[in-house]
Parts: sequence; structure tokens; C-alpha cells
Amino acid sequence: MILKNIQPIAFGLVAFAFTQNVWADSLTDLQQALVKLNGSEPVSGVLKVSFSETRGEGKDKKLKTGEIQSRLSESLDGLDISYSKDVLVKIAQENRMKLTNEEADTPALNGAEILSASSLIPILSSAQSILDYIEQGEFESEEKIDYQGSQIRVLDFKLPLESFIDDKKIRSYVSKFDGSYKVLINAKGIPIETRMSYSGKGSAYVFFSMKAESEITSQFKTNGTRLVRVNRTVASNSSSTFNDRTYNGSWSLTIQ
Repeated sequence: MILKNIQPIAFGLVAFAFTQNVWADSLTDLQQALVKLNGSEPVSGVLKVSFSETRGEGKDKKLKTGEIQSRLSESLDGLDISYSKDVLVKIAQENRMKLTNEEADTPALNGAEILSASSLIPILSSAQSILDYIEQGEFESEEKIDYQGSQIRVLDFKLPLESFIDDKKIRSYVSKFDGSYKVLINAKGIPIETRMSYSGKGSAYVFFSMKAESEITSQFKTNGTRLVRVNRTVASNSSSTFNDRTYNGSWSLTIQ
């Protein structure tokens, strides 16, 4: 009876070991590809950003939009961002509008305000940001899926609350949280897309409660020894005791 059970048990152990090795190999493939694609050769492109944000409800509902185009370039000399003359004229006009109507919607000005170095560097040098996320996260599983006519691997990581909220005090108010980070890689381990999502809820004191959820999808291309983010879409919403918010945004980069 014991001998009869040895074969299925051994087969199960071999299958488990094989699965673990496949997962480990995929994670290694991803990490090695990211290290190779963390280069510093010059890269440039045209970035288009648009978003819409609504806050409140009914007659108190407010809409804020953003729409802007800029040119980015990064080299050993640093990061440069430039705007066309038309965009600069729009920004100047909207600045004057704010003087007479502080609630006026100013798309160009709103778009320019979110284009900081911290938001632009991960676009032109994406490998390090992906490495940071997978190092923070806990590797959970892998699967193969059909993606645009090809079979690719999807690595799934569980992300901690710290990956989304830096402030320790604010984190203490969160009672329930779930964060996910999926990295879609090709046969060489190179990321072609990431899918980040989270949902959570919490409360502060007796009178304030909040819940929020978000999905962020990014696509990537290689440019020499760089991994560059060419598309990013964001959809998020939150509701709290005092305010409701919905946000949808799109970032697209055309490499030149």
C-alpha cells in the first residue's frame, strides 16, 4: 500500500518543484531585463496629458480638466521639458482668467501643474520604478494569457499600503486595504504592460470615513537600453463624509 502511494506523491512533488522553478525563472527574467533596460542614453518625445476630475454632487459638483502637450528629453545633461508658443499663450491667458474667476476651469494651466520631475522621470526611465514596486511587493502567482495575438506571462504581486501612501499617520486611519500589481512580460522578460489597482476604506475620529479605489494601466516600449512608458490610463473614485471624487486621466508619449 505504501509503495502504491509513492508514485503519485513523487509526481506531485516534481510538479510542484517545476511550477516553483517556472515562477522563479519568470521573476528572474523580469529582474534581469529591468536591470539591462535601466540605461542612460538620450531619449526624447512628445507627451500629451489629459484628465477630468469631478468633486461633490448636485449643484455643488465641480469639474476640473487638464489638457496639455509638451516635449520631453533626457540625457546625461539632465531632464528638459518645453512647451510650444501656443501652449505658453494659453497658460498666460488662463492665469489671467484666474484673477477674475478663481473657479474657472483652466485646462492648460492644470495640465502644466502636474508635470513635475517626479512624474516625468518614470516615463522616460521606467525600469527602476517597476523594480521598486516588485521589491516592495510580495510575489503571488503567474499565469499565461493571450495578449494581442501572442502568449505572454503575467506576474502578480501583492502591494502593501506603503506603496500608495507615504504618510504614516494617514496609513493609521486605513482599516481595510488590497493592492495588486500585475506585470505582463514577453518571452525575454521585458515588461510590455503593468496593471496596478487598489481598494481600501478607513476612518479618522468618529465623524470622518472614506473609501477609495483606483486602476492604473501602463504600456511600455524599449528605446535602446531604456524602458519607456508610452501610455498610462488612470481611473479612480473615492467617497468620504464630506466629498466624492471621480478622476480619469490619460498620458501618452510619442518617442522621437
